[in-house]
Amino acid sequence: MNSTPRPVPGQRPTRRLTLAAGGVGIAALLAACNSDGDSRGAGGPGGAGGSDGGGGSVDEDILARIKENGTVRIGLEGTYRPYAFHDDSNELVGFEKDIADKIAEGLGVQPEYIETEWDSLIAGLDVDRYDLVINNVAITEERQQKYAFTEPYAQSIGRIAVPEDSEVQTAEELEGKRSAQTATSNWAAQMEELGAEIVPVQGFAEAIELVVQGRVDATANDFISFQTYQEEHPEAPFRLLDAELPTDVAVGVIMQQGQQALLDEVNGILETLKGDGTLTAIYEEWVGQDITPEA
Repeated sequence: MNSTPRPVPGQRPTRRLTLAAGGVGIAALLAACNSDGDSRGAGGPGGAGGSDGGGGSVDEDILARIKENGTVRIGLEGTYRPYAFHDDSNELVGFEKDIADKIAEGLGVQPEYIETEWDSLIAGLDVDRYDLVINNVAITEERQQKYAFTEPYAQSIGRIAVPEDSEVQTAEELEGKRSAQTATSNWAAQMEELGAEIVPVQGFAEAIELVVQGRVDATANDFISFQTYQEEHPEAPFRLLDAELPTDVAVGVIMQQGQQALLDEVNGILETLKGDGTLTAIYEEWVGQDITPEA
């Protein structure tokens, strides 16, 4: 991992990620989701997040509380490059961290980052542990029944990695195979639909290591996760199947239901960031390509 230049305070070089595996260019990016990338969503999940709890809410105006306290509490994993992670100086950096900073700025308050493992990340909203979750969480109908999402701030596309010497060539051949996934992620659900047996892991790093060691047959995640891993481990013996996972997923900021004022305000901030090119600049710095959702 140390082969990739990392940002230092006050200086962050532009990142350009490339990936030869599977013969696919950078056009396929980001998945919804988790620290697993598992959108996270893609987890979560996914896809980018965690255990989808009961969708609890508090009987107060959270936006008013944020303004009064001068702080917005933001839940994220903080372990997943390049979304949000700690660099060599232990500074929290990444493109979702940059987006979160801009949202806090738009709210006129300071951000307080609360780092939480993926599998309990979304559930933290139920106990009012934080005000927002910004962690590549996929917008799904099931989650929307319990929580409120902003408009999407990024698009994501999933891919499947297998060991370099695997005989598997297509997603259909994964039936009966073992796939390492965060158990509550979107990726786990999609791999189960393909007939794979899920081997539970804590995140993407563990999943891809099991693949390169040949201890599992596959792992699914967002394309950018595989890009970043291969940039840091150029000799890693894995490849991507040619096909994308069937569903393009959008990710949004997630919060408790019943907080329309906060939802409207964050949506307005995201719209401004899209319109003035801020999101594009953030993505081009960290990803090398604009992944702002189309209007």
